[in-house]
Amino acid sequence: MNVAIDIRSLASPSPSGVGHYVLEVLLAMTREDHPEFLLWSTGTEKPTLPDAILQDPKMKLVHIYTPNKLINLGITLGLVTLEQILNQSVDVAWFPNTGFLPATEARTVLTVHDLAFHFMPDTYTPIDHLRYRITRSRGAIFTADHIIAISQSTANDVVSSFRRSRKNISVIHHGISSSFKPEYEIADDQVRTSHAITKPYILSLATLEPRKNLASLVEAFTKLRERGHDIQLVLAGGPGWLRQDLDSAIAASPYINDIKIIGYIKDSERPGLIRGAQCMALPSRYEGFGMQIVEAMACGTPVVTSRNSSLSEIAGDAAVYVRAMNVNELTNAIETVLQDHSLKLRLRARGLSRAQDFRWSNTAKKTLAALGKIGITLKNKK
Repeated sequence: MNVAIDIRSLASPSPSGVGHYVLEVLLAMTREDHPEFLLWSTGTEKPTLPDAILQDPKMKLVHIYTPNKLINLGITLGLVTLEQILNQSVDVAWFPNTGFLPATEARTVLTVHDLAFHFMPDTYTPIDHLRYRITRSRGAIFTADHIIAISQSTANDVVSSFRRSRKNISVIHHGISSSFKPEYEIADDQVRTSHAITKPYILSLATLEPRKNLASLVEAFTKLRERGHDIQLVLAGGPGWLRQDLDSAIAASPYINDIKIIGYIKDSERPGLIRGAQCMALPSRYEGFGMQIVEAMACGTPVVTSRNSSLSEIAGDAAVYVRAMNVNELTNAIETVLQDHSLKLRLRARGLSRAQDFRWSNTAKKTLAALGKIGITLKNKK
């Protein structure tokens, strides 16, 4: 069996969450017995891959130096197939994301990260809506031979919204890097200094967009300051979209100087930034997984998050839960974590224990099993 794997998400100098997922799974797969892989990408820039992947004798790279806009147009018009890109046929094609998938005669496995666009269309711009239609993401979910859902919550959403059979869905959680650990490192201080963090702080690691509900977090922070807590709020993440509510909440806060918007942070900075936080706050309205929750648990940092979508599935008993849009609940939950030392210790212990369940090696093994399942089905049909 040979498997084509879409690695276009790795071509960006700042890979998205999907890019990190693909890279970590591939790295873990180099340590497993795996079939022949054809790692394919398109665009003017070829992905930069680590030696472990480049030196794996069963991983072959195929890159087409054609601008992605032209490739995507060809895919949309049905003029470009996966077989044309690879210049050969394959048994199985794994698409780690739902956008711009070329037609193929191979059996297909599709990873679905979340259905935010389906459930929360109001949190996206008109351009996003147009892009969603063009990429035909909905059609990909309907037609994939097998689906990998990154949480049971996402799997349930796929079943209820797309009428897919559970027997054709594998639930495979993400893992986390070994760099997320509770032990202090000297570089942690340098990370905080470089971002002008001078007080105890609440941390949010999330793109600045409506679904993350950061306006409520800013309002909760303001209430905490009014109650006498001399803290900062650190918002780390990409610039996002539809930020009117967030920007208004920040502008209205008398403590605006202690709201630090530090933008996209490097992978090397994430562990130190998380370790130093009083708590990780993710009052999101909807998530497909919640990677920052697992990272916080692995670092021993308490988590305050919403009780919805995948979040309670991922955090288990290692978080304090709130209703996403209830600012008073969010304020009180964070205040309890700040003041109750015994609670912090309990959350730390539970989080460290729970984080052990999330390993990229497990993700890789289960993904290989899903690909193998499709391969067996293929053989039976021949």
